[in-house]
Amino acid sequence: MLATLAFALVLQGPPQVTSRIATAHEWVGRLSPQLGDSVWPGFRPDTIPVLYVVPGQGTLLLGWRGALPAGFLPIDGLAGSGWQSSSDPGAASTGTQLDGRPTAQVVVNDSVGLASLMGLTFHEAFHVFETVLKKQGRKFGRGENAFLVTSYPVFDPQNESAMALEGRILEAADRASSKERKRTLARQFLAVRESRHRALDASLSEFEQLAELNEGLAEYTLVRSVQLAARQRNFPDRLGATQLASDKRMGLHKLTDDVTRSIRLRYYATGPALGMLLDVLAGPAWKTRLIEHDQTLQDALADASGYRSQELALRRQAESTFVITKLRTAADSQVGRLRTIRKAQVDSILATPGVQLVVAVEGRYLGLCGIDPQNLLQVESGILLHTRWLRVCAGDALQATFNTPVVQDQNAQVVRAVVGADSSVKVSEAQGGVRVESPLVTLSAPKAEVSRDGRVLTVRIRP
Repeated sequence: MLATLAFALVLQGPPQVTSRIATAHEWVGRLSPQLGDSVWPGFRPDTIPVLYVVPGQGTLLLGWRGALPAGFLPIDGLAGSGWQSSSDPGAASTGTQLDGRPTAQVVVNDSVGLASLMGLTFHEAFHVFETVLKKQGRKFGRGENAFLVTSYPVFDPQNESAMALEGRILEAADRASSKERKRTLARQFLAVRESRHRALDASLSEFEQLAELNEGLAEYTLVRSVQLAARQRNFPDRLGATQLASDKRMGLHKLTDDVTRSIRLRYYATGPALGMLLDVLAGPAWKTRLIEHDQTLQDALADASGYRSQELALRRQAESTFVITKLRTAADSQVGRLRTIRKAQVDSILATPGVQLVVAVEGRYLGLCGIDPQNLLQVESGILLHTRWLRVCAGDALQATFNTPVVQDQNAQVVRAVVGADSSVKVSEAQGGVRVESPLVTLSAPKAEVSRDGRVLTVRIRP
C-alpha cells in the first residue's frame, strides 16, 4: 500500500495505472525466486532493472541497484526506484541499456491489465537475459534478421494457407487433453512446417525459426509466468490470465487473418505455443537441451515428438557400420593441422618485407565490395585470408583496392596487408583525409587519422 501511494504521488497519473505497475512489479519479484527454473533455467527477472514508460506522464525505474542514473529522482521509502518526469514518445517495450546496464523497458498504457503487464515485464526481461547468454555462432540470443519482413512472400497463397494450417494444428494441440494426441499433432505440425519451408528461400525459413527463438521464447516466458501466477491463491488478476490464454489460442486460430499487422507478430503466437507443447512432451529439460545443442524450437519439437526417430535410427546404424569415432578422430587431426597451416600462412604473408598497411574502422561496418571467392580462405572464426585481391569499403568513408594478400579480422573491423617497399608507397594527407597508393593498393579515406610505427602504417577511420 505504501509503494502504491508513493507511485501515485510521483506519477501524478491515474490510480489504476499506478496500482498496476506497483502490483505487477511486486509479483515479478515474488514469483521470480519462488518459481526458479519453472519459467526458464537461470532466468531471474527480479534481478533485472525495469523502466516503466507511462506515455505523456513520465518514466518509472524499478529494481535499480546503486546510485540512480542521471535524470532520475529517488522515491522516498522505495529502494532502487526513481522517477523521470518525461517519456520518449517513440519508446517501445524492449530490452535496452541504461547507464551501460542491461535493462528491460515496458510501455504502460491504460488498456493493459495486471496479468499482461506482469507477463510483459517477464518478456522484456527475458530479452535482457538472452543478450547476456548470447554467444558467437549460437542461435540463442542472436535474433532474426528483421529486415526480411520487407521481402517475405505475403502475397503467396500457398505459403499463407500452409502457415494458417500450422496455426490451426497448434491451436488443436493446445486444446488436446492427452499427451499422445499432442504428440500426433506435433508431428503433423512439423510435416506441414518442413514442407512449407522447403518452398521458401533458406534465409526466410531461418528468419521464422530465429524469430520464434527470439520473440517467441520471450513471449513463452510471458505466457508461462502468467499461467503460474494464476495458480497462486492470492493472484489478483485470474480473469486477466484466463483472457490472455484465450487470446493466445485465438491468435493461433487466426494466425494469418490480420493483414493490418506485420507478419513478424505471428511468431509471438507460434513461439509460446511450441514452448507449451514442449513442456508437455519433454518436460523442463528441453530448455537446457535447446541451448546446449544449439537448437531451434522446431528442432526441439522434432526430438520431443519422435518425428525424426527413423532418421536417428538410420544415422546411428551408419555411424556404427562405418565407425564414426575413427572418422571423428581423423577429422579432429585434420582440422588441427589446417589451423596450424593457415596461421603459418598468415604469419608468412605479414612477415613479407615492406610497409604493412593496417586499416581500422570504428563505429561502422567494414564492408566487402569485391572479393575473389576462389582465393579466399578461413583462418579461424572471424579471420579471413584473401590470397590475391580484395576491395573493401565503408560507405563514403573508405574505398580501398588491394592487389596483394590481405588478412581480414571481421570481429575487430581491421584489414592488414604488406603493400610494397617503402619507396613505392605514397601517402597523401589533405583536409583531414588520406590517400595511400602503391602498385599493390589504392586507398582513399576523406576523414581518417594516419600514424606510422616502424614498418606499420595505420589508417584509422573514426565515426
